[in-house]
Amino acid sequence: MGVTDQPSVRLSFDASSCDGWGMCSLVFPEGISLDRWGFAHVMDEPVPGPLVRKARRAAACCPRQALTILETDPAPRAASNESR
Repeated sequence: MGVTDQPSVRLSFDASSCDGWGMCSLVFPEGISLDRWGFAHVMDEPVPGPLVRKARRAAACCPRQALTILETDPAPRAASNESR
């Protein structure tokens, strides 16, 4: 019952595009921190479901488009035995 139909969402970060504006961390502080120069450090694990909306907003507000949302489809369900 722990299987969900929701895609797994991760943030991808292109450090070479980041200019250190820091707006992303204001929108999504749970998943993005800033180093002392203002450059982002992004969470490595999948974004928890309740925070996906904030992660999407953080990616959308980046003026350099250094953040990208990556979605993977949920694991396919096992075929049922009803067809046999």
